Amino acid sequence: MTPTDRPLPKPRDPDPDDPIAPDALVLTAAFEDPLDERRPWLERDDPADALEIPGAETPVYVTDSGIAVTTTGIGKSDAATTVTAILSSPGLDLESTYIVSCGIAGSSPETTALGSVAIADAVVDWDRKQRWDHGSDAAGMDFVSEASTEEHSIEERPIDLLAYRPRDYVHRLEETVVDCALEGARDVNLREDADARDYQRSYPNAPDSGPTIERGTTVCGDEFWHGPRYAREVQWLCEQYGVGPYVTTQMEDAATATALERFGLRHRYLSVRAVSNYDRAAPGQSVAESFDGNPASLALGIENAARVGGAVVEALVVADPLDIGTSDAG
Repeated sequence: MTPTDRPLPKPRDPDPDDPIAPDALVLTAAFEDPLDERRPWLERDDPADALEIPGAETPVYVTDSGIAVTTTGIGKSDAATTVTAILSSPGLDLESTYIVSCGIAGSSPETTALGSVAIADAVVDWDRKQRWDHGSDAAGMDFVSEASTEEHSIEERPIDLLAYRPRDYVHRLEETVVDCALEGARDVNLREDADARDYQRSYPNAPDSGPTIERGTTVCGDEFWHGPRYAREVQWLCEQYGVGPYVTTQMEDAATATALERFGLRHRYLSVRAVSNYDRAAPGQSVAESFDGNPASLALGIENAARVGGAVVEALVVADPLDIGTSDAG
């Protein structure tokens, strides 16, 4: 029987009198092909138990090694709802638990190779901004101007920071946790793929190298944006917060970090994201073709995210950089 053929344990109701206390909680976004980010985690270690958490996207599976794995759903509202439901459940005791988002992401072709994995030290909320239509007159009537074209000048500020902003919408993650994760990921053997490498070479500004481990900012938004115009705006927003350049882009982590912050647990949080696609078209490629991505780089991203995520979780549990009392620490 292959790993994917193994039946998963039947989910049960949480027992507040006997809560499960995992050492780490791994949050993937999706569980259906071709975006099955959860599969490598459940193949690596036999799930021994499963909880049906009211309000969560899917059951929380707990492996023999004490790692809880679930999916949040795609996007910020799904992620915030699932994470809040999990944090509120009396059937889970997260007193000694590190929380790790792990999955795929986009990136600029000028930043890193496909299949590379970035451990975030900052999470920017892309949706918390203002948009300005400089191409309309005082009466609100549209007219053609440079600001309404793709070649607009960034000085015309098609976006801006929110006028009412009680805080900057960036989560700066705990440095000791990030450092521990990077140390744990240092010797991970990242998979390479010839088809993904060939696709990467269609971008003349992409690095001519295989996947690497990176550290930097991840940007989270519900908007499916694509192309250099919007990439410049994303870069501008990161620079305003002092966390540019961005390394990866995804759709869940700002919501996850916000939910954890409300429960006093953001300092235990990490984002591990592998680059599965670039955020703009290659020369001679349409935006639609580019947006659909490449099957080889998608599979490569899912695999390398799980490889690095597994090493990161092991490092956090063993080293316990925050001294929260994980079972294997010390």
